[in-house]
Amino acid sequence: MNLDDLMEVWRSQDASPLHGVNETLVRLALRQDEARLEKWRRWSRWFTYVLAALAVVGMVRRLSIMIDRDDDVLSGWDYAIPVVGAAAALLWVRVMSVRLRAQEVREQRFGDSLRDQINRQLAQLDYGATSARLANLLGMLLLPIVCAFAMILASWRINGRSFSDVWLSVPIAFMIWWSIICVGGTFWWARRWVQRKALPRKLRLEALLKELDAS
Repeated sequence: MNLDDLMEVWRSQDASPLHGVNETLVRLALRQDEARLEKWRRWSRWFTYVLAALAVVGMVRRLSIMIDRDDDVLSGWDYAIPVVGAAAALLWVRVMSVRLRAQEVREQRFGDSLRDQINRQLAQLDYGATSARLANLLGMLLLPIVCAFAMILASWRINGRSFSDVWLSVPIAFMIWWSIICVGGTFWWARRWVQRKALPRKLRLEALLKELDAS
């Protein structure tokens, strides 16, 4: 039984006070939520690291091809494209790591009591709701989008194609469409999670805190 099911059962009881086995089950459910969150954070870190590493390798490969060609077709701006792309990938890793680490530090100020466990999960829900805002999502997704654009432009120039080539509009249009879909889809999913999962759970946890304070 997860925390949401347990809270529904508790609120449906005739007697509201939380004690004995109920408190034990709540603690267990909160620990299970903590374990799932930690698993998700590990997966998120590795996913970011792997994508960023692949992007950096791709940029280095394109830069090395440009250097080996050593012709007059490429300009200094062309060499800057893969450098910017690699920097965006590395900065993406840094930003994601700093955000997660800062949140983990904030959560460490809570102890092991039931009240602290509830407050820790409330802090996690607040962090998730804040991250679901459009401005924050744009900030998190901007760097990988920049990296993807740099990958396309560098590949275009390696093949000797000019930026004035009308066919460049095809991959650029695709990237713009992909970026809009990516940002819009992520924003829709995040807001749906806030409305259907985070907000109801936050209200249940706040009700539980009030019950603990009244007991």
